[in-house]
This record gives sequence, C-alpha cells and structure tokens, in this order.
Amino acid sequence: RTAIRDNVELSFLDKDAHIVKTRDISEGGMFLVTEHADDFPLGEVVHVHYLDPLNDDADTYKDAMIVRIVADGMGISFIEMGDF
Repeated sequence: RTAIRDNVELSFLDKDAHIVKTRDISEGGMFLVTEHADDFPLGEVVHVHYLDPLNDDADTYKDAMIVRIVADGMGISFIEMGDF
C-alpha cells in the first residue's frame, strides 16, 4: 500500500457520483475516506474513476467491491466484471 491523498469519483449504479479522498492505494484496491461510510453497504459493487499514481497518473476507470467499512471510510477491492 502507498499512502496517497487524492480525489476519486465514486459511482453506484443507482446513485449520483461522489467525490471522495483516498487514504492509500495498492494494485488490488484502495481506502476511501468518507464521513458517511455506513451509507455504503458491504459487498456493494462500485465504479471508481481516478488518476492512478501507481501508473504515471493514467486516467483510470475500475469496478470494485466494498470489502471493509470503518468509522472514517471504506476499503474497496478492484474486480474484473468478467469474473461474474
């Protein structure tokens, strides 16, 4: 994991996009800081759009699953939709 604070656009299928901040990022996922983590259900599939600091700030779109929820945010794990 690399500690990085950057903006990420977080989208759900049936809700408007939110801009949240990262706390850290890795090849497999990231931690997103939010005051309302309990608004996001564990296991929910989300879509993230961000400039990937691990890949020369490439414009990146990924699907992810919420795998951890704590008071100050949530952990998401990147997934390939072809896996489903």
